[in-house]
Amino acid sequence: MKNLLLIVSLSIVGIYQLLAQYPTVTIRQIQEKPLDSLRVADTLQSGSRWSLQASPYLLDNIGDTVTVIALCVVEPKVLTFTQSGYTMLLYDTIANPYPWGGILVRASSDTSTHIADGFLNVTRGSIIRMTGVLSEFPPGFFNSVTQFQPIPGIPIVILSTGNPIPSPVRLPVGSFYNGLFPAGKVRFSTGELYESMLVEMTGLTLDAKFNTTRGTFSAVDAVGNQVTNYDASKRFTLGHGTVVGPPDSIWAIQYPALGVGTRIDTIRGYMTTVSGSENPRGYRIAPIDRPDIVFGIFLPSISEHRRNPVVVPSDSAARISVRARKQTGGAGIASVSLLYSLNTGPFTSLPMALSDTTYKANIPQQPENTVVRYFMRAVDSLGNSAHLANSAIGGFSSDTSKGFFFYTVLNRPLTIRDIQYTPYLNGRTGYIGANVSVKGIVTADTAHLSVSPLNVAGTNAWFIQTGNAPWNGLWIAGSESTMAAVRNGDSIIVTGALVEQFEVTRIQNLTSPATVITSGRPVPAPVVVPTSTFGPTVGNGTPSAEQWEGMLVQFNKVTVTDIAPVFSDPTEFEVNDGSGAVLVRRDGRHNFSNVQADTITGKAILHVGDTLSFLRGVMHFSFNRYKIVPRRNDDFGYATGVKITHESGIPKQFSLGQNYPNPFNPTTQIEYQLPATARATLTIYNVLGQQVETLVNEVQVAGKYTLQFSASSLASGVYFYRLHAVSASARSGDFVQVKKMILLR
Repeated sequence: MKNLLLIVSLSIVGIYQLLAQYPTVTIRQIQEKPLDSLRVADTLQSGSRWSLQASPYLLDNIGDTVTVIALCVVEPKVLTFTQSGYTMLLYDTIANPYPWGGILVRASSDTSTHIADGFLNVTRGSIIRMTGVLSEFPPGFFNSVTQFQPIPGIPIVILSTGNPIPSPVRLPVGSFYNGLFPAGKVRFSTGELYESMLVEMTGLTLDAKFNTTRGTFSAVDAVGNQVTNYDASKRFTLGHGTVVGPPDSIWAIQYPALGVGTRIDTIRGYMTTVSGSENPRGYRIAPIDRPDIVFGIFLPSISEHRRNPVVVPSDSAARISVRARKQTGGAGIASVSLLYSLNTGPFTSLPMALSDTTYKANIPQQPENTVVRYFMRAVDSLGNSAHLANSAIGGFSSDTSKGFFFYTVLNRPLTIRDIQYTPYLNGRTGYIGANVSVKGIVTADTAHLSVSPLNVAGTNAWFIQTGNAPWNGLWIAGSESTMAAVRNGDSIIVTGALVEQFEVTRIQNLTSPATVITSGRPVPAPVVVPTSTFGPTVGNGTPSAEQWEGMLVQFNKVTVTDIAPVFSDPTEFEVNDGSGAVLVRRDGRHNFSNVQADTITGKAILHVGDTLSFLRGVMHFSFNRYKIVPRRNDDFGYATGVKITHESGIPKQFSLGQNYPNPFNPTTQIEYQLPATARATLTIYNVLGQQVETLVNEVQVAGKYTLQFSASSLASGVYFYRLHAVSASARSGDFVQVKKMILLR
């Protein structure tokens, strides 16, 4: 018995010795960032400086191990969106923890050990002691959430139970997002303070059911700022997880009854972010239980706009029809009106008559080249009104400030410019639904792009263009049977249905094979623009970017700044000419890749820091980002190549070797050593002290690195190369060293 007591005593002593290694900190210490850093994040919105909003206890997602004493606000098995509910929400143990007082606990997959540690014994109102590792998810993104991951094998100590829970703090939507997604901006300087904290918002209007597979929605406040919900408890879902389903039984009834215009008196939840294609939406509000959403006034539903004919000649009126109906909980329809404007003039109102199940009215005949704008309004018996202003997705359809339905009276066939041009932020053609014939020169075919008509993220093989003026490129989504005969440089006519597919204008469902008029025509020259034209904060429909959709563009002197910027898609990387980053999509038939494993297929692997004298391709849009799609190898200019090899092992100290050979022409080798994981930056400067190349700028594990560098883009002369390594380890610290190299041609 004495031996058993001795073993138990030693075990307890061992645990406390282990805990003594880790500092006890407050959640505020973990979360708080300087306001100046967050204001910079407001300006940048995305890019390599994502740590501006991350926990100060992390260095490039290498997190410290700390102990917290905290109040459980949401207990385990409630937030079930991940790890089968092995999550909880913790607050600092002070009377008013706002701001900076909340953190999400996300346990590892070792659930049996976590159960043994007492994870599931924690209840709402418990004050606990927990030791864990800090991280950001998704790593490397501005819109990330700080996570606390308990260490398996270290018991969770419950210090007290039944403590009061602070009420949610009431905040405006504008604290987290300004404007409508994707054209608006995430507000880090006022939103990050309430990450993983319970928030209450009031007086909102549901403006879009943007993911009807999942059952999510977005809502706007009175001044047009937008917030979207996220289902973390699986009580507001039509399906969740990689394998979608099953729906929540109550939400499956309630969600279909919601419509654009539904009032949300109150929504409560904790503020978080998500990974994947919806990450750019920024802060999301995650209601926990059903009383957390209180619906109010239900505005009339107005939808299913049609125009006949879609392309209106001068000898025809335009017959407009919509469906308008009351929503469950709303009042009956009193009137429906059509409001139209000629050549930016004042709006004229026409009553719409009910015929069968639709309301109809005619815009009178107008002279050729008249520009007609219009929208519809439904009013219920209580005087509540709703608008249908355009066919855009993402919350614009009821917002007249973002655009109208429109057309130009034409007595001729549509051109590509007619189809593409829009003065509105919704980015949508005025001729959706028309069956049209259009002419252009082929700029991409099956020898340039892959045939992937069902790939929602990617392009399709065929694009046509007329000249290089704005609004003159178009995506053709035909089958191989209708498009196989066409080649780059062919002048062709295609006939098909005009649609907006994944927020990109295109012609599809071709009724017959493309007609080749002439072959061997010169392909329009690419338009040279800065990468910032299509940066991560540029929303769909932004005229300066939208005008180049489907056209050939070129960026000069770009650097690869990220080889994996999209959490869910390895086929994209990022380049920057210094003005702002843009995504590059690998749908082309070229020999360049950002995936290291592609070396086995003979691909040329691009690394962070590689530079290209130019990069050209077709401009595309998917998953809320503009993207350039290079076609063949000649769309890549000459590269300043960087090839890095790594030898494992733990060197004793940082070091930077002399390049060999030196002098060199044009290739040389540079070796350096890291004794610990660190962010390594290796840059080259000319004799004036100007930075001319960045060869490495990434987090690297400990070891010896050998870098092969080709200076084919540099002139003869003396250069200096500088290694700056920043380690999370206090023992290793920072390291800076500079050496000279000579390039002789």
